[in-house]
Parts: sequence; structure tokens; C-alpha cells
Amino acid sequence: MSNLTTNTESVFRTCLLPSVLWSACILITVSGCEKSELPEATPEKSPDAKLPQEETSPPPSDQQTQQAKNLDRSEGEQVTVILEVPDQPVKAGASFPLTVKFEIAPLWEIRTLDAQPAKVATQLKLELPDGFQAAGDWQAPPSGRSLSLDNHPVYAGEAEFRQTVQVDADVKPGEYTLSCQVQYQACDEQRCLSPVQKKLHVTVLVGESQTND
Repeated sequence: MSNLTTNTESVFRTCLLPSVLWSACILITVSGCEKSELPEATPEKSPDAKLPQEETSPPPSDQQTQQAKNLDRSEGEQVTVILEVPDQPVKAGASFPLTVKFEIAPLWEIRTLDAQPAKVATQLKLELPDGFQAAGDWQAPPSGRSLSLDNHPVYAGEAEFRQTVQVDADVKPGEYTLSCQVQYQACDEQRCLSPVQKKLHVTVLVGESQTND
């Protein structure tokens, strides 16, 4: 009886041992595969960690800065007004053109400089520093006809007015600010808005006098 029990236990251990080893090998293999499939997390403070990139706009160039000094723009829903002078330095004793441009929305119009009554006319009034003089009258573009019943003269689309400014010979080199007060009334075929007043500013750079050349 004792020999039978011993033989039975021996057979059981012989059969059980390979099964246990086989199961252990399968678990180790599966565990190793699962571990290898998981990516390794990069620590936040690691040198390899990617930080969010900040968008930076390039600094304004000298040309953009100069343009800002020589051009002033007033945006409007019906009318946009632009005051502009040349971006090159002006020599003392010379003259330069100054421009006021109106950009008028489709189906809208503004009155001419000589419209009556004067409160509805387009008005341009320069304010110049000492040593700067307006030479002559404003050079106005050709006018058109209003869409209203009386067909009075108006400006539509783009209208550019020019004025020549003379610099005295004794003006010292440097930057000078010029201003222009603009008044206009925008109208369409059926109605007119209240007159609008805007004041625009530009900077002119004056160089050496022409007599020193």
C-alpha cells in the first residue's frame, strides 16, 4: 500500500511540474510583450520633453516705422480718410506734396469743396509748423454727379486731393508734425448722415538746406 501511494505521488508530480513551468513561461512571455508595447513616458523636466512653442511676431522694420510716420489713416464704415506725405527726407528750401485720399464705399458719396451750404461741403484745413507754407490751393480730382434727384456734383469711389507744401530755407533739420482737419458728409441716394470731422497727423523729416549742397 505504501509503495502504491509513493508511485502515485511521483506520477502526479511528474505530470504537474511541466504544466506549471509551461504556464509560468506563458505568463512571463505575455507580461514581457505587454510591457514592451507601452511607451516610456518622458519626464516633464527632461531635456527631451517638448515645451509649447510661443508664436512671436517679427519686430517692425525701419520701413514700416517710417511709413507709420508719413501716413495717418482713419477707418470709417462709409468713408476712410488717408493723410500722406513722401517717405523720403525733405530738404530745407524745397517743397513736397501732401495728399488727402478719401475711400468711399459703394453707393455712397461726399460733397465737393465748394458745395453749399458750407456745413455740408468737404473741408480740408492744414495746420503747419513754423517754416512750412501751403503753396496755392488744393488740387481737387474731377467730380461726378449725385444719385439723388438734383444730380449735384459729388465725389464717389476714390477721391485724392493734393497740396504743395513749401519748406523755408532756414528750417533746421529734424522731424516736424503736420496736421489736417477733415470734414465731410456721407450721403447715399436717399439719405445723408451727420457731417463728420477728423484730425489726421503725419511726420516730415527735414534734412540739410539745399544751399549747403
